[in-house]
Amino acid sequence: MDVESKIKEDMSSLGCKSEKKISLAYHLYMYLIDEKLMYDCEYCYNRDIETLYVVARRNKNDKLNIYVPVATHDDVTMHLINELQVNLCTVETGPMINLAFIDGDFTTVIYSFIKGIVARTNSEKQNKREEKRSFINNELKKKRNEILNEALNGVVVDD
Repeated sequence: MDVESKIKEDMSSLGCKSEKKISLAYHLYMYLIDEKLMYDCEYCYNRDIETLYVVARRNKNDKLNIYVPVATHDDVTMHLINELQVNLCTVETGPMINLAFIDGDFTTVIYSFIKGIVARTNSEKQNKREEKRSFINNELKKKRNEILNEALNGVVVDD
C-alpha cells in the first residue's frame, strides 16, 4: 500500500466518510509538510461538525495552528467560520483558524481568521501623542509667517 492510500485510509478511520473531504485534507496535509515545512503536522476529525482538518506549527516553538481545507467552489459564510472557531479552537491553539482554499489544480491559498476581532481603540498613550502633535501643528500654523521671516532674514539665536 502506498503512502497516499495509507494516509487516506487513516483519515477515513477517524470517522470521515466524504472522499472529497479526505482528498482535500490529504492535499493540505502534504502541502503543509512538503511545501510549507511545518512541524508536528497531524490530521484530525471533529465528528460534531463533520470536519477533517490539520494542526501544525510554523516553527518548533510556536503554538499549534488549525488549518481547514476548503474547495474554492464551496460557499464560505461567517456562520461556517464561527462554527469552525467554536468547535475547533482551544486554549492551546488560540482563537485563530486558517482556511486553506484549494483549487482544482491543487493551488492552495491560506487565509487566517481570528475570533473576536473588534474595532481598534486608541490607547491613552496614543491619545496623548495625538493631542501633543495637534498642539504643535496649531502652534506652527499660528507662527508660520514669523518663522518664515526669521528663516529668510537670518535671525540670530541666543545660546
